[in-house]
Amino acid sequence: MRFKIAAALAALPLATTANAASTIYMACHYQDDRGMNPVTQLFTLEGDAIGDSYSTWKYDGIKEWEASVPGEVRYVSSYTTKNFIGQFKEFAEARGDSHSNCWVSTSKELARSWFNKMSSKPNYDFTRIQHWRPKKAGVLAVEDWSRNPTGGADAHAEAETDTPSPRRPEETASDISPARPKMTNAEADAKYEADMAEYNRKLAEQRKQVDDFKHAEDEVARKKQEQKLAAERAAADYQRQLETHAQTVRNQQLEYQKELARPAGVANAAYRGFWGPDCDFARKSATLGGGTSTTTRFKEVTVRTETNGCTVQGWWWNVAGGGTATRQ
Repeated sequence: MRFKIAAALAALPLATTANAASTIYMACHYQDDRGMNPVTQLFTLEGDAIGDSYSTWKYDGIKEWEASVPGEVRYVSSYTTKNFIGQFKEFAEARGDSHSNCWVSTSKELARSWFNKMSSKPNYDFTRIQHWRPKKAGVLAVEDWSRNPTGGADAHAEAETDTPSPRRPEETASDISPARPKMTNAEADAKYEADMAEYNRKLAEQRKQVDDFKHAEDEVARKKQEQKLAAERAAADYQRQLETHAQTVRNQQLEYQKELARPAGVANAAYRGFWGPDCDFARKSATLGGGTSTTTRFKEVTVRTETNGCTVQGWWWNVAGGGTATRQ
């Protein structure tokens, strides 16, 4: 039983149109019984032209995979049944091969680099199946990248058949040249499992890097918040200190004004406050009391108007003898 590998490449830098934004690049090859790998041309396709209903094999799925493993072309399984890959699978099986697989990329540079690299290897044949083209209308916008262009999909739709092609004369000498041992199904499955394990390992490393970066961002944000709160507390403390100092200054000024206004030679003078619904009433309360006092004196120092009345403060004292009470 023959074994074949289909390799497909696809890529396109950020494009400015909707069609360009879904462009992929693909090439396929399989292994013959001599250990040679016939390779198709490198195709340019629309992003939904390569696979079946699984979104993984559409442009967005390939783009998402490439973001997790930058710099690598995308492996495409042979169990896809429609469009490009299904048609190449039928083409290969008609020649006695099975197990079609493909590689695809959204990077035009990666696609061209892969194609040039593989074409330099002696066990890859870039002439035998360069003529192959997909036939069905599901594959659109085919661009020929081969070194010997033969036209687009429409030009070869009728010419392409699924019958085995005749062996070339040099292929009849397979018993002369040493054959490279072909991989068994078990070996191919083991290789696939190893490739997937390596992919999962790299993916886990990248996820850890993302988690570490997110943790570092959170730590920076936490420290910034702590610094902001500390700065706000320091500013509030400083404001309280300013207010305390201002009150101290006001108290000192008041004491100075009180001492400056103290009546000379009056031993029984007391510093008092009097309230009234307005300031005139408060001042009369200080000198007349209930309206009958004639021996009190009041020397005003401060006055404070409030919403519910007025308070006057100053020196208040009593004098001997009669007479009309006056405000000093």
